[in-house]
Amino acid sequence: MSEENKENAGTEEPMEVEENKPVVEEGSENSNDENVTANGRDSSALSKSALQDNIESKGKNAYYFAHAHKATGPKWDGKIEPKLLSKQSTSELEDNTSSSLRKSMPSFDIHKSNITSYAFLDEGKKVKIYVEMEGIGERCTNDDDITLSHTESSFCLVVKNYNSLGEEEKKEKSDEKCLAFGRLHGSIQSASFRKKKDRVIITLLKKEEKEWPSIGAKGDPMHEMV
Repeated sequence: MSEENKENAGTEEPMEVEENKPVVEEGSENSNDENVTANGRDSSALSKSALQDNIESKGKNAYYFAHAHKATGPKWDGKIEPKLLSKQSTSELEDNTSSSLRKSMPSFDIHKSNITSYAFLDEGKKVKIYVEMEGIGERCTNDDDITLSHTESSFCLVVKNYNSLGEEEKKEKSDEKCLAFGRLHGSIQSASFRKKKDRVIITLLKKEEKEWPSIGAKGDPMHEMV
């Protein structure tokens, strides 16, 4: 090597070596936070899954059985005020109440029943009631002079204009005759009547073919009237 080359080699400046600096990517902190949150959710889900598996496999003997009962009511919205929980449940309650009242109470007034003498015959599937009323065939000629109303557990026979030809008209405060039972001994499917010369025959068709020792159920106001 020549002297000139040696001098040039000795005067060359040393090359700068760049230091290795850490590279920071944008959003790395957010990414770490998301990973932590995701890990938290995963661990929470695993805990719930383990709890549910424990309850399903061991039932009442599970260690976490107390957590098995979940609240099914409406969520609280943070407002302290009365609320209607369910319109449907309220309407159903009203319908059921009205239905039970309709079944338990007849639409007619049993207290106006003033026919106290009658006979009845139990024929197995049906019951016949004989109401003796002299001359009713001639006195009650209109279609609406005799009417019969009934429910599943009651009936009411009403006779109008019966006294219009008799001397008892002046003595009677009302021209209506009525035989009513608010609670029959058993349930009926239907009720009908036939008008004869001196009587009215009522026929009650039973729902069940059972013996009726009386027309009215025990405890009915008309039970003992014969």
